[in-house]
Amino acid sequence: MKKAVLAILIAGMAVLTACSNNNTVKKDDNVYKYSDYEYKDEAQFYMKKNAAAAEKGYYYLSNSPVSGENYKFMYYYDMINNNSVALCSKVDCAHDDAECEAYLSDYECLGSAVWYYDGRIYMIEKTKEKDILVSYDKTLRDKKTEKTLSIDGMSISSAWGEIKYADVVNGYMYYLLYSDSGMLMCKANLDNSSEPEIVKKYNAPFSGGTDFIVTDLASLNAIDNKIYINRRMSISLEAEEYIVECLDTDTGNIDCFIDITSDDELSEKAESKYWVTSELFYDKDDNMYFAGVDSSAWCLYRMNLKTQEISEVFKLDNKSNRNYTKLAGYDGQYFYVFDKPDLSKGKKNITTDDKNIVYIVDTNGEIKDTLEFNKDRTKMIADVDILGGDRRYLLVTTTDTDIQQFKASSGLMDKYEKMVKELGNKPKIIKVCLSAVLDKADIGTGNKEWIQITPE
Repeated sequence: MKKAVLAILIAGMAVLTACSNNNTVKKDDNVYKYSDYEYKDEAQFYMKKNAAAAEKGYYYLSNSPVSGENYKFMYYYDMINNNSVALCSKVDCAHDDAECEAYLSDYECLGSAVWYYDGRIYMIEKTKEKDILVSYDKTLRDKKTEKTLSIDGMSISSAWGEIKYADVVNGYMYYLLYSDSGMLMCKANLDNSSEPEIVKKYNAPFSGGTDFIVTDLASLNAIDNKIYINRRMSISLEAEEYIVECLDTDTGNIDCFIDITSDDELSEKAESKYWVTSELFYDKDDNMYFAGVDSSAWCLYRMNLKTQEISEVFKLDNKSNRNYTKLAGYDGQYFYVFDKPDLSKGKKNITTDDKNIVYIVDTNGEIKDTLEFNKDRTKMIADVDILGGDRRYLLVTTTDTDIQQFKASSGLMDKYEKMVKELGNKPKIIKVCLSAVLDKADIGTGNKEWIQITPE
Protein backbone atom coordinates (compact mmCIF):
# COMPACT_ATOMS: atom_id res chain seq x y z
CA MET A 1 0.00 0.00 0.00
CA LYS A 2 2.86 2.39 0.85
CA LYS A 3 4.43 1.79 -2.54
CA ALA A 4 1.34 3.25 -4.19
CA VAL A 5 1.61 6.57 -2.36
CA LEU A 6 4.37 8.08 -4.49
CA ALA A 7 2.93 6.80 -7.76
CA ILE A 8 -0.31 8.56 -6.97
CA LEU A 9 1.60 11.70 -5.97
CA ILE A 10 3.54 12.00 -9.23
CA ALA A 11 0.86 10.80 -11.63
CA GLY A 12 -1.83 12.95 -10.10
CA MET A 13 0.17 15.54 -8.20
CA ALA A 14 -1.94 18.40 -9.46
CA VAL A 15 -5.31 16.93 -8.61
CA LEU A 16 -6.80 19.19 -5.98
CA THR A 17 -10.24 19.13 -4.50
CA ALA A 18 -12.33 21.92 -3.09
CA CYS A 19 -15.82 21.96 -1.71
CA SER A 20 -18.33 24.42 -3.04
CA ASN A 21 -22.06 23.85 -2.65
CA ASN A 22 -21.26 20.21 -1.83
CA ASN A 23 -19.71 19.72 -5.29
CA THR A 24 -16.16 18.46 -5.71
CA VAL A 25 -14.09 20.56 -8.10
CA LYS A 26 -11.19 18.73 -9.76
CA LYS A 27 -8.29 20.74 -11.13
CA ASP A 28 -7.21 19.60 -14.59
CA ASP A 29 -3.54 18.63 -14.26
CA ASN A 30 -3.03 19.51 -17.94
CA VAL A 31 -3.88 23.17 -17.35
CA TYR A 32 -1.08 25.25 -15.85
CA LYS A 33 1.09 28.14 -16.98
CA TYR A 34 3.19 26.10 -19.40
CA SER A 35 0.52 23.61 -20.46
CA ASP A 36 0.95 24.84 -24.05
CA TYR A 37 4.70 24.25 -23.96
CA GLU A 38 5.73 21.66 -26.55
CA TYR A 39 8.13 19.41 -24.69
CA LYS A 40 10.94 17.93 -26.76
CA ASP A 41 13.89 15.80 -25.76
CA GLU A 42 16.23 18.69 -26.59
CA ALA A 43 15.14 20.34 -23.33
CA GLN A 44 17.69 18.01 -21.69
CA PHE A 45 20.54 19.74 -23.54
CA TYR A 46 20.13 22.83 -21.37
CA MET A 47 20.23 21.06 -18.01
CA LYS A 48 23.27 20.42 -15.87
CA LYS A 49 24.12 16.74 -15.81
CA ASN A 50 22.52 16.15 -12.38
CA ALA A 51 19.14 17.40 -13.63
CA ALA A 52 16.71 16.33 -16.35
CA ALA A 53 13.75 18.07 -17.96
CA ALA A 54 10.43 16.25 -18.29
CA GLU A 55 7.00 17.16 -19.68
CA LYS A 56 5.69 18.90 -16.56
CA GLY A 57 8.68 19.22 -14.30
CA TYR A 58 12.37 18.66 -13.61
CA TYR A 59 14.15 15.74 -11.97
CA TYR A 60 17.25 16.67 -10.03
CA LEU A 61 19.78 15.24 -7.58
CA SER A 62 20.49 17.21 -4.44
CA ASN A 63 21.32 16.90 -0.76
CA SER A 64 18.63 16.44 1.83
CA PRO A 65 17.16 19.76 3.07
CA VAL A 66 18.86 19.18 6.45
CA SER A 67 21.55 16.54 6.90
CA GLY A 68 24.97 15.76 8.27
CA GLU A 69 25.82 13.49 5.33
CA ASN A 70 26.74 14.33 1.76
CA TYR A 71 24.10 11.95 0.41
CA LYS A 72 22.31 12.61 -2.89
CA PHE A 73 18.56 12.15 -3.29
CA MET A 74 16.33 12.27 -6.35
CA TYR A 75 13.71 15.03 -6.31
CA TYR A 76 10.98 15.99 -8.72
CA TYR A 77 9.94 19.61 -9.22
CA ASP A 78 6.27 19.70 -10.18
CA MET A 79 5.50 22.75 -12.35
CA ILE A 80 1.77 22.44 -11.80
CA ASN A 81 1.90 22.90 -8.04
CA ASN A 82 5.30 24.65 -7.83
CA ASN A 83 6.77 22.26 -5.28
CA SER A 84 9.33 19.48 -5.04
CA VAL A 85 9.08 15.99 -3.58
CA ALA A 86 11.64 13.31 -2.83
CA LEU A 87 10.93 10.21 -4.94
CA CYS A 88 10.32 7.99 -1.95
CA SER A 89 7.14 6.08 -1.06
CA LYS A 90 7.91 5.64 2.64
CA VAL A 91 5.30 7.64 4.50
CA ASP A 92 7.42 8.39 7.60
CA CYS A 93 10.77 8.76 5.83
CA ALA A 94 12.81 11.89 6.65
CA HIS A 95 14.68 11.55 3.32
CA ASP A 96 18.04 12.12 4.96
CA ASP A 97 19.76 8.71 5.11
CA ALA A 98 20.70 5.76 2.92
CA GLU A 99 17.47 3.93 3.82
CA CYS A 100 15.41 6.47 1.87
CA GLU A 101 14.19 5.15 -1.49
CA ALA A 102 15.22 8.44 -3.13
CA TYR A 103 18.85 7.97 -2.06
CA LEU A 104 21.34 7.16 -4.83
CA SER A 105 24.94 6.24 -4.14
CA ASP A 106 27.87 7.24 -6.36
CA TYR A 107 27.85 3.72 -7.80
CA GLU A 108 24.11 3.62 -8.42
CA CYS A 109 24.23 6.93 -10.26
CA LEU A 110 27.66 7.46 -11.81
CA GLY A 111 28.77 11.07 -11.76
CA SER A 112 25.32 12.09 -10.44
CA ALA A 113 24.22 12.20 -14.09
CA VAL A 114 20.56 11.61 -15.00
CA TRP A 115 18.55 11.68 -18.19
CA TYR A 116 14.83 11.56 -18.95
CA TYR A 117 13.52 9.86 -22.07
CA ASP A 118 10.09 8.54 -23.07
CA GLY A 119 8.65 8.50 -19.56
CA ARG A 120 11.65 6.93 -17.82
CA ILE A 121 14.64 8.17 -15.80
CA TYR A 122 18.02 6.88 -16.95
CA MET A 123 21.37 6.70 -15.18
CA ILE A 124 24.60 4.67 -15.34
CA GLU A 125 25.36 2.18 -12.59
CA LYS A 126 28.98 1.16 -11.98
CA THR A 127 29.85 -2.30 -10.69
CA LYS A 128 33.26 -3.92 -10.16
CA GLU A 129 32.95 -5.69 -13.50
CA LYS A 130 31.15 -3.25 -15.81
CA ASP A 131 29.07 -0.13 -16.36
CA ILE A 132 25.34 -0.71 -16.77
CA LEU A 133 22.58 1.50 -18.14
CA VAL A 134 19.53 1.34 -15.86
CA SER A 135 16.16 3.04 -15.97
CA TYR A 136 13.30 3.77 -13.57
CA ASP A 137 9.73 4.90 -13.97
CA LYS A 138 8.71 8.46 -13.13
CA THR A 139 8.53 7.63 -9.42
CA LEU A 140 12.02 6.06 -9.25
CA ARG A 141 10.42 2.61 -9.02
CA ASP A 142 10.28 -0.26 -11.53
CA LYS A 143 14.05 -0.43 -11.98
CA LYS A 144 15.18 -2.08 -15.21
CA THR A 145 18.66 -3.10 -16.31
CA GLU A 146 18.63 -1.89 -19.89
CA LYS A 147 22.04 -3.02 -21.17
CA THR A 148 25.74 -3.28 -20.46
CA LEU A 149 27.61 -0.21 -21.69
CA SER A 150 31.16 -1.52 -21.16
CA ILE A 151 32.91 -3.00 -24.18
CA ASP A 152 36.08 -5.13 -24.01
CA GLY A 153 36.69 -4.20 -20.39
CA MET A 154 36.54 -0.46 -21.06
CA SER A 155 34.61 1.75 -18.67
CA ILE A 156 33.24 5.24 -18.27
CA SER A 157 35.48 7.54 -16.26
CA SER A 158 34.08 8.41 -12.84
CA ALA A 159 36.31 11.46 -12.37
CA TRP A 160 34.59 13.95 -14.61
CA GLY A 161 33.25 16.57 -12.24
CA GLU A 162 30.67 18.63 -14.11
CA ILE A 163 31.91 17.63 -17.58
CA LYS A 164 29.36 15.70 -19.65
CA TYR A 165 30.54 12.24 -20.73
CA ALA A 166 27.20 11.14 -22.23
CA ASP A 167 24.07 12.62 -23.82
CA VAL A 168 20.78 11.35 -25.23
CA VAL A 169 19.86 12.27 -28.81
CA ASN A 170 17.01 10.86 -30.91
CA GLY A 171 16.50 7.81 -28.74
CA TYR A 172 20.20 6.92 -28.41
CA MET A 173 22.60 7.44 -25.55
CA TYR A 174 26.03 8.49 -26.83
CA TYR A 175 28.86 7.95 -24.36
CA LEU A 176 32.64 7.65 -23.96
CA LEU A 177 34.56 4.59 -22.77
CA TYR A 178 38.20 4.56 -21.64
CA SER A 179 41.10 2.15 -21.20
CA ASP A 180 44.89 2.31 -21.42
CA SER A 181 44.60 1.52 -25.12
CA GLY A 182 42.43 4.51 -25.98
CA MET A 183 38.87 5.77 -26.06
CA LEU A 184 35.62 4.68 -27.70
CA MET A 185 32.58 6.74 -28.58
CA CYS A 186 29.57 4.43 -28.47
CA LYS A 187 25.82 4.62 -28.78
CA ALA A 188 23.06 2.60 -27.12
CA ASN A 189 19.51 2.41 -28.47
CA LEU A 190 17.03 3.24 -25.71
CA ASP A 191 14.05 1.90 -27.65
CA ASN A 192 15.14 -1.75 -27.93
CA SER A 193 17.40 -4.36 -26.34
CA SER A 194 20.14 -4.28 -29.00
CA GLU A 195 23.77 -4.20 -27.93
CA PRO A 196 25.65 -0.85 -27.91
CA GLU A 197 27.51 0.06 -31.10
CA ILE A 198 30.96 1.59 -31.50
CA VAL A 199 30.74 4.93 -33.30
CA LYS A 200 34.46 5.73 -33.37
CA LYS A 201 37.73 4.46 -31.93
CA TYR A 202 40.39 6.86 -30.62
CA ASN A 203 44.02 5.96 -30.02
CA ALA A 204 45.61 6.43 -26.60
CA PRO A 205 47.56 9.66 -26.07
CA PHE A 206 51.31 9.92 -25.72
CA SER A 207 52.76 7.86 -22.85
CA GLY A 208 55.39 9.81 -20.96
CA GLY A 209 56.39 7.06 -18.56
CA THR A 210 55.45 6.30 -14.99
CA ASP A 211 56.56 9.70 -13.66
CA PHE A 212 54.54 11.66 -16.21
CA ILE A 213 50.85 12.47 -15.89
CA VAL A 214 49.19 12.03 -19.29
CA THR A 215 46.30 14.33 -20.10
CA ASP A 216 43.37 12.66 -21.85
CA LEU A 217 40.10 14.48 -21.34
CA ALA A 218 37.02 14.54 -23.52
CA SER A 219 33.46 15.81 -23.33
CA LEU A 220 30.24 15.30 -25.26
CA ASN A 221 27.86 18.20 -25.88
CA ALA A 222 24.59 17.61 -27.72
CA ILE A 223 22.48 20.17 -29.51
CA ASP A 224 19.68 19.42 -31.97
CA ASN A 225 20.74 16.28 -33.90
CA LYS A 226 24.47 16.83 -33.39
CA ILE A 227 27.04 15.67 -30.87
CA TYR A 228 30.17 17.80 -30.41
CA ILE A 229 33.24 16.00 -29.09
CA ASN A 230 36.02 18.03 -27.46
CA ARG A 231 39.24 16.24 -26.68
CA ARG A 232 42.42 17.40 -24.95
CA MET A 233 45.38 15.02 -24.83
CA SER A 234 49.13 14.88 -24.34
CA ILE A 235 51.25 14.36 -27.46
CA SER A 236 54.66 14.89 -25.84
CA LEU A 237 56.16 15.93 -22.53
CA GLU A 238 55.70 19.58 -23.51
CA ALA A 239 52.72 19.71 -25.86
CA GLU A 240 49.02 18.91 -26.03
CA GLU A 241 46.59 18.41 -28.88
CA TYR A 242 43.07 19.85 -29.02
CA ILE A 243 40.41 18.34 -31.25
CA VAL A 244 36.82 19.42 -31.91
CA GLU A 245 34.63 17.02 -33.88
CA CYS A 246 30.94 16.94 -34.74
CA LEU A 247 28.83 13.82 -35.19
CA ASP A 248 25.67 14.16 -37.28
CA THR A 249 23.43 11.58 -35.60
CA ASP A 250 21.12 11.44 -38.63
CA THR A 251 23.83 10.45 -41.12
CA GLY A 252 26.56 9.08 -38.85
CA ASN A 253 29.11 11.40 -40.46
CA ILE A 254 31.86 12.84 -38.23
CA ASP A 255 33.50 16.12 -39.22
CA CYS A 256 36.74 17.28 -37.63
CA PHE A 257 36.53 21.07 -37.34
CA ILE A 258 39.66 21.73 -35.29
CA ASP A 259 42.87 19.77 -34.73
CA ILE A 260 45.60 21.97 -33.25
CA THR A 261 48.49 21.75 -30.81
CA SER A 262 49.17 23.90 -27.77
CA ASP A 263 51.72 26.04 -29.63
CA ASP A 264 49.29 26.87 -32.44
CA GLU A 265 48.28 30.53 -32.79
CA LEU A 266 44.58 29.63 -32.57
CA SER A 267 45.22 27.60 -29.40
CA GLU A 268 46.84 30.53 -27.66
CA LYS A 269 44.19 32.98 -28.84
CA ALA A 270 41.25 30.79 -27.86
CA GLU A 271 42.77 29.27 -24.68
CA SER A 272 41.96 25.81 -25.97
CA LYS A 273 43.20 24.08 -22.80
CA TYR A 274 39.89 25.16 -21.21
CA TRP A 275 37.66 23.72 -23.94
CA VAL A 276 37.02 20.45 -22.11
CA THR A 277 35.09 21.98 -19.21
CA SER A 278 31.51 22.53 -18.12
CA GLU A 279 31.86 26.14 -19.34
CA LEU A 280 31.42 25.15 -22.98
CA PHE A 281 28.25 25.43 -25.07
CA TYR A 282 27.14 25.12 -28.68
CA ASP A 283 24.30 26.49 -30.77
CA LYS A 284 22.61 24.92 -33.80
CA ASP A 285 24.79 26.86 -36.27
CA ASP A 286 28.13 25.22 -35.42
CA ASN A 287 29.15 28.01 -33.07
CA MET A 288 31.12 27.15 -29.93
CA TYR A 289 30.86 29.46 -26.90
CA PHE A 290 33.58 29.53 -24.26
CA ALA A 291 35.05 31.75 -21.57
CA GLY A 292 38.42 33.45 -21.74
CA VAL A 293 40.39 35.80 -19.50
CA ASP A 294 43.29 38.17 -19.91
CA SER A 295 44.99 40.57 -17.54
CA SER A 296 42.03 42.96 -17.45
CA ALA A 297 38.78 41.22 -18.40
CA TRP A 298 36.64 38.09 -18.50
CA CYS A 299 35.09 37.43 -21.91
CA LEU A 300 32.47 35.20 -23.45
CA TYR A 301 33.61 34.26 -26.95
CA ARG A 302 31.89 32.77 -29.96
CA MET A 303 33.89 30.75 -32.46
CA ASN A 304 32.38 29.53 -35.70
CA LEU A 305 33.81 26.05 -36.16
CA LYS A 306 33.64 26.16 -39.95
CA THR A 307 35.54 29.45 -40.37
CA GLN A 308 37.38 29.42 -37.00
CA GLU A 309 36.46 33.09 -36.70
CA ILE A 310 36.37 34.25 -33.07
CA SER A 311 34.21 37.15 -31.87
CA GLU A 312 33.59 38.68 -28.47
CA VAL A 313 30.00 38.28 -27.24
CA PHE A 314 30.16 39.69 -23.72
CA LYS A 315 32.86 41.26 -21.57
CA LEU A 316 33.32 42.02 -17.88
CA ASP A 317 36.13 44.50 -17.28
CA ASN A 318 38.45 44.17 -14.30
CA LYS A 319 37.60 40.48 -14.00
CA SER A 320 40.55 38.23 -14.68
CA ASN A 321 40.10 35.21 -12.40
CA ARG A 322 38.32 32.12 -13.70
CA ASN A 323 37.63 30.93 -10.17
CA TYR A 324 35.17 33.74 -9.46
CA THR A 325 33.49 34.35 -12.84
CA LYS A 326 31.80 31.40 -14.52
CA LEU A 327 29.81 30.71 -17.65
CA ALA A 328 27.17 28.89 -15.62
CA GLY A 329 24.56 28.01 -18.23
CA TYR A 330 22.93 28.39 -21.64
CA ASP A 331 19.34 27.63 -22.61
CA GLY A 332 19.38 28.30 -26.34
CA GLN A 333 18.24 31.88 -25.75
CA TYR A 334 20.27 33.27 -22.85
CA PHE A 335 23.69 32.77 -21.30
CA TYR A 336 24.01 32.89 -17.51
CA VAL A 337 27.31 34.45 -16.38
CA PHE A 338 27.83 34.11 -12.62
CA ASP A 339 30.20 36.74 -11.23
CA LYS A 340 31.30 36.58 -7.59
CA PRO A 341 33.57 38.76 -5.44
CA ASP A 342 37.20 37.96 -6.22
CA LEU A 343 38.51 36.83 -2.84
CA SER A 344 42.02 36.48 -4.25
CA LYS A 345 42.29 40.27 -4.00
CA GLY A 346 41.92 40.07 -0.22
CA LYS A 347 38.77 41.04 1.67
CA LYS A 348 40.03 44.52 2.44
CA ASN A 349 40.12 45.25 -1.30
CA ILE A 350 36.56 44.07 -1.94
CA THR A 351 34.02 46.88 -2.15
CA THR A 352 30.23 47.09 -2.27
CA ASP A 353 30.53 46.99 -6.06
CA ASP A 354 31.78 43.40 -5.82
CA LYS A 355 28.52 41.47 -5.82
CA ASN A 356 27.23 37.96 -6.33
CA ILE A 357 25.41 38.56 -9.57
CA VAL A 358 24.24 36.54 -12.56
CA TYR A 359 24.19 38.40 -15.86
CA ILE A 360 21.50 37.08 -18.19
CA VAL A 361 22.89 37.78 -21.65
CA ASP A 362 21.42 37.10 -25.09
CA THR A 363 23.47 35.74 -27.99
CA ASN A 364 24.17 39.30 -29.16
CA GLY A 365 25.83 40.13 -25.85
CA GLU A 366 23.01 42.34 -24.56
CA ILE A 367 22.27 42.12 -20.85
CA LYS A 368 18.56 41.26 -20.63
CA ASP A 369 18.44 41.08 -16.84
CA THR A 370 20.49 40.35 -13.71
CA LEU A 371 20.02 38.17 -10.66
CA GLU A 372 21.61 39.22 -7.38
CA PHE A 373 22.30 36.94 -4.45
CA ASN A 374 22.64 39.27 -1.48
CA LYS A 375 24.60 37.97 1.48
CA ASP A 376 23.78 38.94 5.05
CA ARG A 377 27.54 38.98 5.55
CA THR A 378 29.18 41.24 2.98
CA LYS A 379 32.38 40.49 1.07
CA MET A 380 31.53 36.77 0.81
CA ILE A 381 30.80 34.60 -2.20
CA ALA A 382 27.34 33.05 -2.63
CA ASP A 383 27.33 29.28 -3.02
CA VAL A 384 24.58 28.74 -5.61
CA ASP A 385 24.48 25.81 -8.03
CA ILE A 386 22.68 26.67 -11.27
CA LEU A 387 21.19 23.42 -12.58
CA GLY A 388 19.87 25.02 -15.75
CA GLY A 389 16.46 24.68 -17.29
CA ASP A 390 14.75 24.89 -20.66
CA ARG A 391 12.62 27.87 -21.74
CA ARG A 392 10.33 27.50 -18.71
CA TYR A 393 12.25 27.83 -15.43
CA LEU A 394 15.74 28.34 -14.04
CA LEU A 395 16.45 25.72 -11.36
CA VAL A 396 18.99 26.33 -8.59
CA THR A 397 20.09 24.74 -5.33
CA THR A 398 22.22 26.13 -2.52
CA THR A 399 23.65 25.11 0.84
CA ASP A 400 24.17 28.79 1.69
CA THR A 401 21.56 29.92 4.22
CA ASP A 402 23.12 33.39 4.34
CA ILE A 403 21.55 34.44 1.00
CA GLN A 404 18.62 36.80 1.41
CA GLN A 405 16.78 35.46 -1.66
CA PHE A 406 16.74 31.88 -0.30
CA LYS A 407 15.62 31.76 3.29
CA ALA A 408 15.06 28.41 4.97
CA SER A 409 11.71 27.91 6.67
CA SER A 410 11.46 27.98 10.43
CA GLY A 411 10.77 24.23 10.39
CA LEU A 412 14.02 23.48 8.56
CA MET A 413 16.02 25.80 10.79
CA ASP A 414 14.52 24.21 13.91
CA LYS A 415 15.61 20.80 12.61
CA TYR A 416 19.05 22.18 11.80
CA GLU A 417 19.53 23.68 15.26
CA LYS A 418 18.34 20.48 16.91
CA MET A 419 20.84 18.39 14.92
CA VAL A 420 23.68 20.81 15.70
CA LYS A 421 22.84 20.65 19.40
CA GLU A 422 22.73 16.84 19.37
CA LEU A 423 26.07 16.76 17.55
CA GLY A 424 27.89 18.45 20.40
CA ASN A 425 31.64 18.59 19.83
CA LYS A 426 31.75 15.88 17.16
CA PRO A 427 33.69 16.97 14.03
CA LYS A 428 30.78 16.96 11.64
CA ILE A 429 29.01 19.66 9.62
CA ILE A 430 25.24 19.91 9.40
CA LYS A 431 24.06 21.47 6.14
CA VAL A 432 20.82 23.00 4.96
CA CYS A 433 20.13 22.57 1.24
CA LEU A 434 17.54 24.79 -0.43
CA SER A 435 15.91 24.63 -3.87
CA ALA A 436 14.26 27.38 -5.91
CA VAL A 437 13.11 28.18 -9.44
CA LEU A 438 12.71 31.38 -11.42
CA ASP A 439 10.04 31.72 -14.10
CA LYS A 440 11.92 32.71 -17.25
CA ALA A 441 8.87 34.54 -18.56
CA ASP A 442 9.67 37.18 -15.91
CA ILE A 443 13.15 37.89 -17.28
CA GLY A 444 13.35 41.48 -18.43
CA THR A 445 10.00 42.47 -16.92
CA GLY A 446 11.34 43.96 -13.69
CA ASN A 447 9.07 41.59 -11.79
CA LYS A 448 11.24 38.58 -10.98
CA GLU A 449 10.57 36.44 -7.93
CA TRP A 450 12.24 33.24 -6.76
CA ILE A 451 9.79 30.42 -6.06
CA GLN A 452 10.95 28.42 -3.03
CA ILE A 453 10.51 24.70 -3.73
CA THR A 454 12.59 23.12 -0.96
CA PRO A 455 10.86 19.88 0.14
CA GLU A 456 9.69 20.13 3.75
